[in-house]
Amino acid sequence: MIPIIDRIWRFIFAVALVAALSLISNATVKPQIVPLRTSLTFSAQSAENRLSIPIKSTDGKTVYILSLEPDFDVGHHIVVLELVLRRPHDKTASPNRLDPTGMWHGYQPYIFGGRDFTQGVKKSLYGEKRTVSLNNLGLMVRITVSKATVSPVSGDDYQFDALELQIEVDNSGP
Repeated sequence: MIPIIDRIWRFIFAVALVAALSLISNATVKPQIVPLRTSLTFSAQSAENRLSIPIKSTDGKTVYILSLEPDFDVGHHIVVLELVLRRPHDKTASPNRLDPTGMWHGYQPYIFGGRDFTQGVKKSLYGEKRTVSLNNLGLMVRITVSKATVSPVSGDDYQFDALELQIEVDNSGP
């Protein structure tokens, strides 16, 4: 029979080992990226939209894809544009990694609704600058809306004519 003190020490050792292993596995989940400064643009008048950009790790591999994805109303007008972060192997239906909970509700800093820009960028709900901190990925995403033009389509809905985002992505922690 193992004395109680030995059991306690074994339990403490097991907990410490599990904690150490989880730290190691978390380190592999958070690849260090090359800091990125870029722009994503949408224009209803242009076929030359820049809607996605790769984010590379320090060893040159693409670890994420950052893209601007449209959401259409029933009349096929683009009324919402969503900034989406996914791994290269993720399917288009995969969750947006900019929402670390996977349960977003309501208007978020990475969602751009046409109706929100009827009085210009500065008077939009989030204003000109938005920040998304992704502690689970070790990333910080800073978004500046440099241009947003919309036009009414029906009722109180507005479609995007143009949206320009300046985006910075970097490692947020050690």
